[in-house]
Formats: sequence, C-alpha cells, structure tokens
Amino acid sequence: MLRTNSYLKILTAVLFLSSPLVFGLDDWQPITPEDLKLTSEQAGHADAIILYHQQVSDDNRGHLQEYKRIKIFTEAGKRYADVEIAYNGTDFHVVDVKARTISPDGTIIPFSGKVYDKVVVKGRGIKVLVKSFTFSDARPGSIIEWRYTRLSGESSVYAPRWVLQEELVQKQAKFVFVPYHGRGEVETKRGDLANGVYWTPIGLPKGVEVKQTPDQHIQLEMKDIPAYQQEELAPPPDMMKMRVEFYYGSSSMGKPAEFWKEEGKYWSKEVEKFIGHSSAVSQAAAQAISPSDTAEQKVRKIYAVVQKLKNASYREQSFLEDLAEKPKGNSSAEQILRQSGGSRDDITRLFVAMVRAVNVPAYVMRVGTRDEIFFQPNIPSWRQLNSEIAIVHLADGKDIFLDPGTLFCSFGVLEWTRTAVQGVRQNTSGGTELTQTPAPDLSQTVTQRIAQLKLQEDGSLTGKILLAWNGQEALSRRIDASKTDEAGRTKALEDEARALLPGAAAVKLESSKGWEDQDARLQSVFNVEIPSFATSTGKRLLLPSALFEQNGKQLFVHAERKNPVYFSYPYRTFDSVQITMPANLQVENLPQAQPVKTDFAIYTAERTVKGKVLELKRDFAIAGFVFQLPEYPALKSFYEKVKSGDEEQVVLQAASDKSK
Repeated sequence: MLRTNSYLKILTAVLFLSSPLVFGLDDWQPITPEDLKLTSEQAGHADAIILYHQQVSDDNRGHLQEYKRIKIFTEAGKRYADVEIAYNGTDFHVVDVKARTISPDGTIIPFSGKVYDKVVVKGRGIKVLVKSFTFSDARPGSIIEWRYTRLSGESSVYAPRWVLQEELVQKQAKFVFVPYHGRGEVETKRGDLANGVYWTPIGLPKGVEVKQTPDQHIQLEMKDIPAYQQEELAPPPDMMKMRVEFYYGSSSMGKPAEFWKEEGKYWSKEVEKFIGHSSAVSQAAAQAISPSDTAEQKVRKIYAVVQKLKNASYREQSFLEDLAEKPKGNSSAEQILRQSGGSRDDITRLFVAMVRAVNVPAYVMRVGTRDEIFFQPNIPSWRQLNSEIAIVHLADGKDIFLDPGTLFCSFGVLEWTRTAVQGVRQNTSGGTELTQTPAPDLSQTVTQRIAQLKLQEDGSLTGKILLAWNGQEALSRRIDASKTDEAGRTKALEDEARALLPGAAAVKLESSKGWEDQDARLQSVFNVEIPSFATSTGKRLLLPSALFEQNGKQLFVHAERKNPVYFSYPYRTFDSVQITMPANLQVENLPQAQPVKTDFAIYTAERTVKGKVLELKRDFAIAGFVFQLPEYPALKSFYEKVKSGDEEQVVLQAASDKSK
C-alpha cells in the first residue's frame, strides 16, 4: 500500500465515477479457428488450458480487472466450469461479473446464471470470501470465459502482486499495471522505478522482462506459462510460483535495510501515538494486579483481562456489515478500553499499554503470517507484515512473545501463523529492528485419542472415544467454534470424530468441555458404533491395530517432490485404545511394530493383552515443520515405516480352537 508522508489517500469512489477510463480490459477476444480446433493431445494431454489471461490494475481508479478464457478438453476438465473469484470482503469487493460460453461449433452463449457469495475453506482452516458461479452448458470442446472488476474497499492505493502461474498451462497472458500518478508526492526514477513504483520479479524465465511503456504503464506479456504443480503439505502456493512484487515508495526502496529502518520508525511512531499515556489505561492495569505480584504475574493478569475483550477480528460478516459495525476511529488504547473491544491489533496495543503502565517493559512487533506469505527482507514492501504481537521484557532478562490479540490464545503461545516468522519490532533503545519470533514447540501441540470399546462376535465395535487437544490444536477449534452456535460446534466435532473412524461409523457427541478456559485441555467424549471393524476369515477375526488411522491417507507416495514439505507446526499424537473381547475369542497373534526414531520424528506402537482386554498404544510425533527437498527421502521413508506398522493386524481365534 502506498504511503508518502502519511498513507497517500485517493477518493476511489469519486475517481471511479468521474474519471474517464484510463486503461481497461480488452473486450472479448476474437475466437480463432486454431482455438476451436485445439485438442488435448496438442496441449500435452491436459484436461483444460487457459487460452488467454489478462489482468489490469489501475490505481488511479482503485480497481483491478481480470479476464480469463479456458478451453475444456475432457469430462474431468469440466471442473474448471465451476468458477470462484476470491476477495477480501473488508478491503475489496467484486462487481461487474460477466461470462459466456463458446460451443465447439463457435456458437456464443451469454451467461445467464446466478453469481453467489460464499465462504470457503482453503486448507489449514483458512477461510476466504468468493464469488462463485458455474457454466452449466460447458462440455468437452467448449471455451468458457469471464471477466470482473475488483474495487478497493478503502481509499488507499494498493500496488498489485502478479502471481503468474495457475493450475493450468496458460497459452497467452498479459499483465498491466497503471501506477497512481497523484500530485507529484512520489518521485520518478529511471530503470525499475516508474512514478515511485518498484518491482521485483521472482522466478521469471530467462529473457522475460517486465517493461515500462512510454505512457508509464508497466506491462508483462508471456506465452506458454507452465502450470504450477500443487502438492499436499507444501508452502503457500503464491510464495512458490513465478511472480512480480510491486511496491510504492521513496528512493530508500533501492536499499531494503534503509527501507525497513525508515518504515519501522514511521510505524513505531504511530504505535506510540496509539498507546499514549492514559490515566484510564493505568487505572485499569492497576486494578488487574496486586502490589505483591511478580512482574510475570502482573503480565499474566493483564493478559487475562484483555483476552476477555470483544475481538472484532474473529467475526464472520459481509463486507457491508463489517463497514457498518466496525468501531469508528480506533485511534487510542484508551478508546479500545472504553468500548471494551476492537480488532486483534487494537487489543495487542492496549495490552502493551497496560503492561507498561505497571512498569514492565513491553513492545509491539509487526509480523507476516506464514499461512499465506513468507516475509522476505530483501523485498521492501510493508504489506508483507499484516498483524501484531507483543514482546514483554521480564526482570530476568528474558523476552516473552505473546499473542493477546488472538482469541483464546494461551499465555506464552503464539498462534501458529506467527511462529518462526520475521518482522519489525520496537526495541529498548526506542528504535526498531528486524527480528524473528520463536519457533513452534512440539510440547505445545499434543493430541490424545482414547477409546474404550467392546468387540462383538460379528466384528463390530461399540463404546466411547475421547479426543483431547491442547496448544495449536485446541486454539484453532476454539476459534472455529466461536463463529458458530452449539449445534454447529456439535456437528463439527462429530464430523471430525467420524472422519477418524473406519467405515460407516455412527458417532454421537456425549459431552465436551474446556471451550471457555483457554489454558485447559479441550476434550470431547463420543458414543460410537463401528460396524465390521474386524474381518472374519473362517474361524478367525483380523483386527486392525490402529483404530484412528484406518481412514488415514498415505502421505508422500511419490519418489520425488517439487516443493518443500511444510507442516503448520510440530505435533504429537498419543493413542490408547482398549478393546474388550467376547468370552469365546482369544488373541492368536499379536504383532509388534518396530519403533521408528529419527532426529525429526518418532513412532512407537505397543500392543498388549490382559485377560480379555486388548490394549493398543501408539505414539507419533513430528518435531520439525519445514523439510527441504534433500530431506524428503528420509521423511518419506519414515512415513512408509509408520504406514507399515499401522497396517499390522491382530489375529483373534475362537477359544475352543486355540489348541488346533
């Protein structure tokens, strides 16, 4: 986002209504005979191909326009007829969606269906708003195309970010950026700086260049852009694809170290103004503590107070509702205190203000969340940093990183997207510096899965299971539960439990607790019925030894990868399953899986029998969360051994046949 002196503002709505079109999308492109005749074989046996992709960002009008044309080759390719246009309902909204279908014979069919607004989950619990619609008349051989305009929801100027690769090969693509020209607040430079705009190409093929046109537009045209191969458990795709990063600014942009120093100074000044010196904040802090408290006890009590404030960042609302209900002018810690809530960053700053008020040094740090982006200090773009945390300096010289602005986040824990990330922090000298947050700790994320079940003679299981979570696993579930009602929470829990169990398991939630106490273990108990869990082979039953892994998908089946392996955080899972066998059955064979231990993971499986009770214990842990390509073979080997251990089966035999 452009900032000169202060944030440079433009009246987007006025410009949009009164200015002539500076630069816009091409009209519907001509349909060539070559495109109509193009086959899957000619396109590398693909299901579909992007024939044309154009994106135009015009900061003088505060909008982005996009146009895509796709040819569908196969039945499988018809999935691309379901279109989703993602957007941020707070900062942006999408208008003027137009679409049409070109039949294999060249007939043009204008789109007359409905465009829907919905929320979708894009992995790791990330939720985004989308405009969605379907080309119902698309079939193999059809060409579909659509275009839309995305308007800025604020009056600030946002430089674009060109992510060049898609899931499909792109035959031809054109990207255009019309920078904001304003009133001369931003300087004009030669080379890679046009009207105060810098750009950094990342991963572009040799010979492909971003060019500046005589009318100061910035443009890139490419042909035959390779598809991006999505892999499970990979870093955020937009950080791995070919892209061009744009950013506005002064001459310091050419020297990233100077940029971060300059921007950090500006940001810290704004933070200090927000925190201020409020007697109301000091009084609230004093009321939260006792004079005899240690520094850490004071900080913990203040943390508990601000965690109870209304947190506007965790409400799911439409764009217009958010604008209507967003507190106006949250310009000070005192105001956040008086209105008993604010955004997550507002609450973080109030926390720092209150901690300082009891004479404990505290600072704000701005970070980039690693669910979407990885902070790159060589790229001078402040928009890489999107949220704030707190750093408290205790008397023993220890800095503790805290996340008071994240709903239900326990003291001493950072929500996972803010762990092991770089950012800008205030320091003891009154300046700022780049630093990194602590890495996620394995001990902070432990899941327990406990089952007490009875085996029936037909191989079915009945009984109870308990699922318990702490750390990151508990935090994410509490946040999700805050966005729904009790019925929605119950359904989510039952769906999760059902997904862990084999076959057509019947699951009903019996009880659940720990939702309001962020420091307590979150746990749920379920009544379950699992038909045909054990398989009959004549007079024997084969019983799987890993109850909760029966639906588990084998990870890392490919010999090679193109991207690093990226877990959200290290984690550990303990299983304890007790199965009471019928009187007429006994264990004939009790396999013991070999433990697997590496410097980054552990797996053990212990199987015992005491009388009629079969006990199956399993311990699985991944201590790392990023594995580079050279480490992939070892990781793959570990998972293969785990899978082999989990597939072991206990053999049960009728007691009367034991001696045969």
